Amino acid sequence: MPGGSAAIIAICVLGGLLLVCGLVGAIRSAWRNSLLGQIMNGVKQEVREGKVGPEDFKMNQMFSSPKSVSDLSEVLTPRITKDFPDLNLSEMRSAAQAVLIKSRDLLMQMTMGGNGDTIDRIRTELASCGIGVTRSLSEELWHKVEAARAEGKTLVYRDVIVHKCGINEYQKTSSTVEITFQYSIQCLQYQERNGKFISGNRATPTQSRYNVKVINILDADRFAWEDIKGVGFTCPHCGAAVRHLGTDVCQFCGTAIKTVDMRVWLVDKLIEI
Repeated sequence: MPGGSAAIIAICVLGGLLLVCGLVGAIRSAWRNSLLGQIMNGVKQEVREGKVGPEDFKMNQMFSSPKSVSDLSEVLTPRITKDFPDLNLSEMRSAAQAVLIKSRDLLMQMTMGGNGDTIDRIRTELASCGIGVTRSLSEELWHKVEAARAEGKTLVYRDVIVHKCGINEYQKTSSTVEITFQYSIQCLQYQERNGKFISGNRATPTQSRYNVKVINILDADRFAWEDIKGVGFTCPHCGAAVRHLGTDVCQFCGTAIKTVDMRVWLVDKLIEI
């Protein structure tokens, strides 16, 4: 009898183990076939292939809220409207936002592609956003492209979303006006070299805040040449640089130029804060 009892107990234990294994197998199968399970399996596959890694799963970013903006629109809009009654601030805000997004896209494309691109492409494509840009801004972006290329890096900005926007600052002198828009954006932001990840985060978005400064030259005659040359004053027709502020005609295309009356708004700076 003792031997028979031991056998019965052993059979029961074995049966229990088989039942537990069966349940575990069923649970695993159900998990694999579930949507969440398929997502996790996909993530594991990408980890094995080196497409994502531990650096892509920073928990402090997984649930981060969009950054706030310092919006003084209620105070500043009446002042701007009083000085420039015909200015469409909504259109300017949208155009400045387009420049900000397009600049990120250009940094990615021009560091990802070949060496045929030049600074002229930056000026041309940003101008398609509905507002001009200064020469200094084009040069700043071009220097970032050259620096990344020199190190063999690709600057990646994907899935850019603008959450918030407001007028942050308004400054006016006898010669210039500067309107600063502040934007809260998020995007997947990282760097690669030869197609391999080297820094940043490819799985969770980075939250950023940018000041976009838009300037207007009210009275070019009040500027010294050393002050104005970095602004990149250009012909409104062909985009050629106006090298002498008293010029009446563009030396390249012949378009009539009246520098004092030229109230051209130009995006001058993109500053991450």
